[in-house]
Amino acid sequence: MVLNTTPSFELFPEPSLLAPSKWPPRLPGINSKTTATLLEILKENHEKWDIFFDDDGRHNHITHQLPAIWAFGAHQDLLRGSYNKNLSLQRPKPETIQPITSSNFNDHLGDKTYYTAYLAFFDGIVREYNGDATSLMEKYIFSADANLSSTASESGQQPQMLCRFLASILHPLIHFGYGVEFGLPGLMSEGLAQTAVHDVYMAPLMPESLFNLILNGTNPHSPPVHAFTVVARILADPRFKIPGTRFFETYYPLLEKHARALVEYANQWTVDIQKLASDPKEIHRNIEELQWTNTIFMHLVTSALFLPILAASLSPTSQALLLRTYFITCLAWWIINGRANPDIQSFMKAEDSTNNNRSHPVPSAPYLPIHKNALSVSYPSSSSPIPAAAIAATPNPWLYITQQASVHPDDHFPKLLRALMHFALMYGGRKASDSEVDFAQTELAGAQMLDGTLFVRAAALTARRLENIGPDEYIAYWDRKGFFEGEE
Repeated sequence: MVLNTTPSFELFPEPSLLAPSKWPPRLPGINSKTTATLLEILKENHEKWDIFFDDDGRHNHITHQLPAIWAFGAHQDLLRGSYNKNLSLQRPKPETIQPITSSNFNDHLGDKTYYTAYLAFFDGIVREYNGDATSLMEKYIFSADANLSSTASESGQQPQMLCRFLASILHPLIHFGYGVEFGLPGLMSEGLAQTAVHDVYMAPLMPESLFNLILNGTNPHSPPVHAFTVVARILADPRFKIPGTRFFETYYPLLEKHARALVEYANQWTVDIQKLASDPKEIHRNIEELQWTNTIFMHLVTSALFLPILAASLSPTSQALLLRTYFITCLAWWIINGRANPDIQSFMKAEDSTNNNRSHPVPSAPYLPIHKNALSVSYPSSSSPIPAAAIAATPNPWLYITQQASVHPDDHFPKLLRALMHFALMYGGRKASDSEVDFAQTELAGAQMLDGTLFVRAAALTARRLENIGPDEYIAYWDRKGFFEGEE
């Protein structure tokens, strides 16, 4: 690896219009003006704004929404409009109290007031590593020194950088993932600095014994256990019926009472470090399980998009660390949202005429004008046909949903849609069948009914749920009540 220490190294170079193979594609519409606007805004955000917009630790999402809608081919004025909408939320970066160096790196971890100092440190490190994402992750996220360092902080706390990387509903991972995907080292630097200033409240889910399990590998004689099966077993365990009305109120009780049990369940999932080392397809098999699992429960879908992007070139040990700790984190957030147990069979069989749960969703009438001689549509067997005009006006449902997401005020929507679109490209050909043994033989009820239309169904329902959002309902875009049993 050739190190680059010159100040001419670009933290925000022009991203390629063509994504690498098997990464989310970028749609036509991108041009020199849209790219220039994107980079201008990202540089300004990097120089001016904090990674948090309030003292509660809610995150600056400017760098999440903008690359997403740029990849959709959005006009430069729309990019600027997205930025302007978010400006009122932002606050300036904190003043640098003390520069961060290699010698005092561990002393201020978890302190949000040191974000600017950590950002300056990682700007230099990213330049030194020439933007090599894999080397950055191996050293600053997955290495022993980055987690169980012999050089702890002045207070004796271990750095636990992987725990911080997955904190706050995986925001540091997502932020760094955007940097890797779009070839923007400045976002990698922001993601690492963001990681450094998150706390380690999730530490009970990542005990040292977990690291030992990963290093020792899976028992080759044990039958494989699918992620769906782990979910099914947690659904059957009454210990995880956690009372509550808001999910943030249930997190600490979960960690206090059931972290050990949750880790034991998550460790049942088959992640074989030997196979990761010998078979390039193994990491993709594990990731596919996680992407289907998160989509079924509409939970952390966006972060799942970045798993193959981050894992591609990691060592087998680091891949195993990422997979296991990510899965544990997902399970924890699913439980504290009420441990939803969807009726998969009913959901996948639903084909009605109300624009809900359909394998070819269409927008509400009136439909867009179509050619007077548009291709006709026939329904030889459907008992509840979609209107022919709707099919003619919406031959591909992803197009109209993409248009909605590109202009929606909520920055999560385009991120979610990009993930679901990519999963549809990767897994859209799956058929619902008992012969698909990897799903049918799991313990999750109805899993054999899942097919490749899951992703467009989820996307359309999300679009429909977010249709009538007012301009001042920032925190109300998403349902936060959760799925707690016994509640209205």
